[in-house]
Amino acid sequence: MECANKYAALSVLLTLATATALPVSAGETPAPRGRGYANLRIAVYFRCQEVQSIPDNLAQFATSWAKVEKQVRVDKVYLETTRNRQLATEAAVMAMKRFFRERGIKVSAGLGLTVQESAGYQSFCYSTPADRDQVKAMVEFTARHFDEIILDDFFFTNCKCERCIAARGDKSWTQFRTEQMDEVSRDLILGPARAVNPRVRVIIKYPNWYESFQGLGYDLAVQPRLFDAIHTGTETRNAESGQRLQSYQSYLQTQYFNNIKPGGNQGGWIDGGGDARYAEQFWDTFFAKVPEIVLFNSMQIMRGLRGGELDPNATLANLMTPIRQPDGSTYTPDMVARTAGYSAELLDRFLGRLGRPIGVATYKPCNSVGEAYLPDYLGMIGVPIDLVPDFPTDASTILLTAASRYDKDLVAKTRKFVQAGGRAVVTTGLIEALGDRGFQDIAEIEVTGHRVMAKRFGGRGPAADAAEPNLNMLLPQMRHFENDAWPGLSFTTAASGYAMAISAAYGRGTFYVWAVPDDFADLYRLPQSVLNQIRALLGRDLFVSLDAPDHVSLFAYDNRTFIVQNFRSEPVRTRVRVTDATRIRDLLTDQTLAGPQSTGGGGRRAGRGNFGGPGGAFFEVTVPGHSFRVFAAE
Repeated sequence: MECANKYAALSVLLTLATATALPVSAGETPAPRGRGYANLRIAVYFRCQEVQSIPDNLAQFATSWAKVEKQVRVDKVYLETTRNRQLATEAAVMAMKRFFRERGIKVSAGLGLTVQESAGYQSFCYSTPADRDQVKAMVEFTARHFDEIILDDFFFTNCKCERCIAARGDKSWTQFRTEQMDEVSRDLILGPARAVNPRVRVIIKYPNWYESFQGLGYDLAVQPRLFDAIHTGTETRNAESGQRLQSYQSYLQTQYFNNIKPGGNQGGWIDGGGDARYAEQFWDTFFAKVPEIVLFNSMQIMRGLRGGELDPNATLANLMTPIRQPDGSTYTPDMVARTAGYSAELLDRFLGRLGRPIGVATYKPCNSVGEAYLPDYLGMIGVPIDLVPDFPTDASTILLTAASRYDKDLVAKTRKFVQAGGRAVVTTGLIEALGDRGFQDIAEIEVTGHRVMAKRFGGRGPAADAAEPNLNMLLPQMRHFENDAWPGLSFTTAASGYAMAISAAYGRGTFYVWAVPDDFADLYRLPQSVLNQIRALLGRDLFVSLDAPDHVSLFAYDNRTFIVQNFRSEPVRTRVRVTDATRIRDLLTDQTLAGPQSTGGGGRRAGRGNFGGPGGAFFEVTVPGHSFRVFAAE
């Protein structure tokens, strides 16, 4: 699962390389005093096989763990008691608990409820009495020894044995499995654990494939209310794999779970050892303002750093710089653990100054399916997204995708929202999914079912034609009544003109239909000027916006702080528009940037069409490759 080019992602704030280190003697970086960090917690997950084997070599492990603690401050460990049907012995569990408690580290438990992960993550059969009894017994064993338990992301069912087929009856697999796992949550996990230990907190950790949860029994509509807390799988490794997990998802899914269980999303969970995405997963998880991150797993964080041999830039050199220890000695980083420690020290300097995450309210009801992961792609083109499980009546602008149709009252809610003055942006995927049950009462905009080949956008004449290569991008064809609805984001095929977006007035508000490419990655091929128009269409009501290429993301907060992150390998020079601001302050360097350029109301300088937002000042911001910068508007 690891990416090539390890540690390319560690080009952290190249222009701020010297600023990220606290003042120490030349050639050293400090180990800050005390355990833990002010604004975040770090936990390490030990699998059952490590919990069982380490006590036999405890002296050797103690040496390795001492090296870990020189490079990152660990607040908590999760000791897994079971995986692949195996159960750790009581003696091993007690030895591991004692080891960490003697070092002042909180100890919690993990449950890896899988029969055989190497066999397609084979699950327990929760229709079989023997499997149910085994799970219950393992939960009871764990609850006797721990006051907090987290479920690793095997708490699903993929069993289709004869018992399950018979038990399903005429229900869909989704209905059968969600109902079954809701019952398992209550009767085999929470009930037995609390009966054995009334103090126990049980956390359900959800994996990164959130579009498929319900098909295997993860029930976001029910389970978050049952469990004491939830955790978010923020592993986003290879964006080009079959899972299509875009880098922005490490933030977006965390924020979605914040909205599903407000105050109850305990943190994120990253995996991947030394791959190129490790540091970025770490940052993006904490950009969503959760308190904790779990590093999976103990063996991965002890792997060696590859260091400057792959990325000899100044920031990576700073990562490898000897760390001053409390006794005055220094230690040269040599483990992946230092990636987490270095990132934690950097983030700890500003996380407490960020407000609540905000973005374009994008409605995805719990257990919905449709236009899978589209919001992640939008985040990668610089649109801050706030993925929400309930219809966002308090928002000014809402984005509705094919997943939104899972709300049976969606059309009525949207009609009321727009008529009262809201802006609703609806994807062509949703229009097609609703068919005749759609928004015809608001605007008779039809998605014909045909695709057209977009070659160029904007119709800007021969000079643009010569400079801009043919895109050859398939887009849904839309039809509307002239002078009742209005086209925008125009493009041309070989000989015809079409619209990528159409707007129509309704009551005091505006209704938009936006043609989304069938392959969402085609958004990355759009010219920057078109990306600016999409940002204006969706993010008009936000205080900040980007003029930047794709793979540059924007994170916004309700106290007018924001982050610009560059997922590209090369530096990018961006323009940031901020309303009601004369300067922005870099929260890492305390330097200020003035905004000499400004616009009046009605849109960005780079934008065209009728989707422009309020005016603001423009600030030139350069962000190194695989880096971020964080600002406060003043």
